[in-house]
Amino acid sequence: MKRIALSTLLMIAVLGFASPAWTGNELLQAEPALQAQVGWNLEPSGMLAVGYDLNHNGRPDFFTVRVVLDKYITAEPMKTVARYNPGHPVSRVDYGAEGFYYIAARYPLFYAVDVNEDGAWDVLYKDVLEDGVNGNEELYDSPSGWVAALPVS
Repeated sequence: MKRIALSTLLMIAVLGFASPAWTGNELLQAEPALQAQVGWNLEPSGMLAVGYDLNHNGRPDFFTVRVVLDKYITAEPMKTVARYNPGHPVSRVDYGAEGFYYIAARYPLFYAVDVNEDGAWDVLYKDVLEDGVNGNEELYDSPSGWVAALPVS
């Protein structure tokens, strides 16, 4: 009986301390193709957040957050605006015949993970160089409080 209790406690401790949020960037991955997005939103900060459903259950669990470089209204189609801005994500909100376009930075400044898919970002990574996921990203924040104590830099 003591062995079972000790084994159970040991297993709980190992699983608890081995949480990816504590061990580094294991939750972070390369950005999925933009066509795989499940939605986008212009945040109050003026940045463009794109959500992805990595486990295919219909709820976004991975997000990229980019700086919006330009925004304007035009009647030109999406393909034309995208051709004017090669390599930059382009988002459109329809206003009748015209569209309000948002041109975003080529690479995200932030990557966010919603581990429990409750709508609140659990882990936020910052890519200061905005050069894509390549190992130089840093744990930036835990807006939901999922990570209790961030490492001191």
